[in-house]
Amino acid sequence: MARSSEWTEAKLKRFLAEGRGQGERESYRPWLTVMDIPSRGRASRVFSRKCNRVVHLLTDTQLRYFYLLEWDESILDIKEQYPLLDVEAIVDQMDESLLKRLKDPKTEVPHVITTTFVITAKDHEGREIQYARAIKDAAELEKKATLERLEIQRRFWEACQVDFAVVTQHEIPVQRSRNIEWVLSALNVEDYGFSSTQIQEYASILQEQLLSSDQSIRAILASFEREMKEEAGTGLLVFRYLIASRLIQINMDADIQLSATPKDLGLKVNMLQGEERRYGAVR
Repeated sequence: MARSSEWTEAKLKRFLAEGRGQGERESYRPWLTVMDIPSRGRASRVFSRKCNRVVHLLTDTQLRYFYLLEWDESILDIKEQYPLLDVEAIVDQMDESLLKRLKDPKTEVPHVITTTFVITAKDHEGREIQYARAIKDAAELEKKATLERLEIQRRFWEACQVDFAVVTQHEIPVQRSRNIEWVLSALNVEDYGFSSTQIQEYASILQEQLLSSDQSIRAILASFEREMKEEAGTGLLVFRYLIASRLIQINMDADIQLSATPKDLGLKVNMLQGEERRYGAVR
């Protein structure tokens, strides 16, 4: 069924009644979901362990930035497609061109401007802070309409005393984002037929093997699978689980080559008991 992009009074009232843009963490509901508007990129619904809910990303660039947030341990909450429902408070700061952006030209129904992400984080002193980020493809910044919507957002967040910035694909470390996406799915161990107890046992064993071997990662994983009498791919799952659980630290900004050795990767192991050891360290 085709989705209607027409913005009507009935749709506005329905969104408000559904509590969109309201809530915290798992109870938050984004103003726009992947079902509401056609996306020019690859729209995604991804489960966030940090928020304990499915998040709605409308472009590949949004998805890439989301994974950076999901991996960042200082981030406490992520609100995507966040509506500026109180934008009327800054109407007196807008000229005619900006005011036109606040109403649908056909229906005269008030538009709701959204900011891609509103993020709650913990600063270096442990205090909660908030900042807002608009994710845009660089080519969009050449369009007058886009710049006017961004200016409305900038003024809104300035009035709220919240840091606001625009992020394009050029500011996103793509390899890091891809690596995060690759490892995080391994935390859903039940999807692969393993219990939490079993995967933790395997994790402990593989940690020791990675720490003491000078073979390639691929060879270590193959040896692990033979020893555990598990099918091919199990070792790689446990390896990804170790990274996603922060039990192994590697350079997430580089391509993770399985042909490399633990030493090549500068691999550091955080033992389950909290002990931290690097490859080649003597116990």
